[in-house]
Amino acid sequence: MKSSAQRAKLTWNANRFEALERIRAVLQESEFKPLYASYIAYLELRERGLRKRSFAQLDAFIEQIASDPFEVRLSVVRHLVGATEEYWDNWPAPDNWQFPEQVSRRLTGPLWREWQEREPANPEAWLYGFYDLSRGVDGREVAFLLDPTHPRYQYAHLNGLCAQLNHELHELEHVETILCTPEHFGKLAGSVSAVAAAIGGNMTEEVAKTPVQLNELATIYRNHKRDSGTFLRELLRLGAKIWSTFPYCRPGVGSVCCPIL
Repeated sequence: MKSSAQRAKLTWNANRFEALERIRAVLQESEFKPLYASYIAYLELRERGLRKRSFAQLDAFIEQIASDPFEVRLSVVRHLVGATEEYWDNWPAPDNWQFPEQVSRRLTGPLWREWQEREPANPEAWLYGFYDLSRGVDGREVAFLLDPTHPRYQYAHLNGLCAQLNHELHELEHVETILCTPEHFGKLAGSVSAVAAAIGGNMTEEVAKTPVQLNELATIYRNHKRDSGTFLRELLRLGAKIWSTFPYCRPGVGSVCCPIL
């Protein structure tokens, strides 16, 4: 019969265990180490597959700082973000084993909402997806609009646009259409063009063609006639070009790894 640790390793891959060890080492060397005791215990128990006990420690971590002044909470959580960000599966939204739902709901979500209310012109307050904005505001887009020259905000917004475009196009071969309206697709194409313009000369010549092709696709979609027999063929032709030069990627250590940077 397998131990809880052995079962945990079947669920978590080796890279995740390595990330956990490195995160724990950073936290233990931090000036906030006394505050991190329960979070470190959470990591250790989670590594052993003891979910119930690990979440009890996570609750203890939240409770000891959730009522602290805003500046204290922000300092601690921003440090925790910096310690874990390198190992997130998706950026700027964290992997849920580092920031489980109760952390987002009770700590980071309320903290980030308060930060946005206090400093609405600070792009860092909008960048991370710790909670679902109830007003339908895309925080990554807000961060980009506040500082369109910063590579992190360029990448974050572009990454969100890629996810939307992938969703709208993923059924193209099966149902022979884009899932959203031509108007919405045109806005997505325009947003990609805006990011590309902000990136400017750092974009490779090959990938610089992507926004052009995407806008061409949006024009065809807006003007197409379904009985023409050419719509699907044109979409597939352009779609293949776009996704061959516009892949997903995630940021590396302390930098932004974007295909058009």
